[in-house]
Amino acid sequence: MNSDDLLHGASSNGSLTGERMLAAILNSLSEAVITVGRDHRIASFNRAAERLVGIPEAEALGKDCREVLRASFGPAQHDCPMGEIGEGGKPRVDVEGTLVRADGRIVPVSASWAFFTGETGEVHGFVISFRSYEEIERIAEERKSKFPFRDIVGKTPRIRRIFDLIEVVKDTDSTVLITGESGTGKGLFARAIHDLSPRREKAFVKVNAAALTETLLESEMFGHVKGAFTGAVSDKVGRFEAADGGTIFLDEIGEISPALQVKLLRVLQDHEFERVGSSRTQRADVRVIAATNRELKEEMRAGRFREDLFYRLNVIPLVVPPLRERREDIPLLVDHILKSLRKRGLDRVRAVSPEAMRCLMKYPWPGNVRELENVLERGAVCSRGVVLGMEDIADEVREHGCIRQEETVAVPSVDHLATGEDAPGRSTADAPAGERDLLLRALEEHRWNRGTASAALGIDRSTLWRKMKRLGIA
Repeated sequence: MNSDDLLHGASSNGSLTGERMLAAILNSLSEAVITVGRDHRIASFNRAAERLVGIPEAEALGKDCREVLRASFGPAQHDCPMGEIGEGGKPRVDVEGTLVRADGRIVPVSASWAFFTGETGEVHGFVISFRSYEEIERIAEERKSKFPFRDIVGKTPRIRRIFDLIEVVKDTDSTVLITGESGTGKGLFARAIHDLSPRREKAFVKVNAAALTETLLESEMFGHVKGAFTGAVSDKVGRFEAADGGTIFLDEIGEISPALQVKLLRVLQDHEFERVGSSRTQRADVRVIAATNRELKEEMRAGRFREDLFYRLNVIPLVVPPLRERREDIPLLVDHILKSLRKRGLDRVRAVSPEAMRCLMKYPWPGNVRELENVLERGAVCSRGVVLGMEDIADEVREHGCIRQEETVAVPSVDHLATGEDAPGRSTADAPAGERDLLLRALEEHRWNRGTASAALGIDRSTLWRKMKRLGIA
C-alpha cells in the first residue's frame, strides 16, 4: 500500500476491505492518530482522536487540519506539518506541546509526525499522532494502584515475609505499626498497604510527628477553630478529618508528647476528636498506620510512651530490616536506583563495576536505603563514565567497605573470580594461590549465604557454586 493508498484508506483492488482494515488498525490504537493530505484536509481520524480533540470523526473528516487541530509545539513549530507542507518540515518524535480541545480546554500533549512521499520524493501528506500527558499520568496512577510494591525492591526471606503479611492484612482496618531504622523505607510499605486496601480510592494522608512542635502538631492532626491560638485567623481542617474514609500515616509516632498521646488514644478507641479550641466532637473513619525508628517498649519503660497507646497501635506489627541485614538485595536496589536516576535525567551511569559493588556490599549502611540512594546519586553526578567505579564511591563508603589493599595484593585470584572460567577437569591443585581462602572468607563473612557472598566477590551465584565444588568447600 503506497502513500496515496494510505491517505485514501484502501488499495485500488480492494477498497472496501482495505478501508475497513485501516480503520480497525487505527481505532485499536490508544494514541490519537490523524492522517492529512497535501491540501491539509483530514483523511482519517481515529476514535482516540475523537476523545482527545472532542469532536466526532464525521465532523473532522475533510476539514482543514489547522482549524481542527489547534496545536502549538514551541521551538519545533517551524517543523510542524500543519504549516506549509512544502517548506521542508522534518519528521519528529515525542515533541512536547499543547492542544486546544473543541471545548476550549488546553491539554498538554506529546506529538509525533511523519510524511507520506511518492517515488520521486514529492510530499503527499502526513500522519500525526498525539498522546495526552493527562492520560499518561492516569495510566501511571492505575499501574501504581495495581502494583503497589513497585518501589519496594527485595527478595530476601524477611522482605518476602513482609509482602506476605501485607497481603493478609490488606482488606482489614486493623492498625499497623511499622518499626525499623531511619531510611529503611517504612513510608513505602505504609503506602503499599493503603494502595492494596479497599480504601485505596480515598485519601492517603501523612503526618510527620517529628517535624512540628506539640501545639502545631495537635492543630495539624485535629484541626483548629478561628481564634484558638495566636495566628489562628480561620478554621483549619485537620489531617484526621481530611483522611476520612481513607488512611492516615503517622510517621515518627515515638516523638509525640504524653499529652497528645492521650488524644490520639481516644481517636484510636472511639474514632472521635475535637478541633483545637472547639468543644464540638467530630468523628473520622480512618485506618491508622504508624511508624517509628524508636524502640517503643524501651520508651514505655522510661515513661515516655503510654502502654495503652502502644497496644492500640501494635495490632499488626511490621518490622522492616536494616539494609546491612539484607545485603543480598543491594545489587537489586542499585539497579532500581540507577533506573530511577535515569528517569530524572542522570542517565550517564548505567552500571556499577564489580569492585565498586563489593565495596557497597561490605559497607554497613547506617543510613540504610536512603544513604545508598544518596551515594549512588552523588556517584552518578560525578562519574565521567557509564560504569560507576571505585573512584566514584563516597570516601566514607570506600574506606569502610572495601577490602584493604594489603589483603588483595596477595590474592591475584580476585580477577580470576570475576572473569575466569572453570576449565573441565580442573583440580584443587590447579586453583590460583589464595582462591580457596578468599572464597571461604567471603562465605564466612556472609554466614554462608551464597547470594550475598557471590555479590561481594563480584561473580555469579552459579560460578561461586562451581568453584565451591571444585575446591571441595562444602
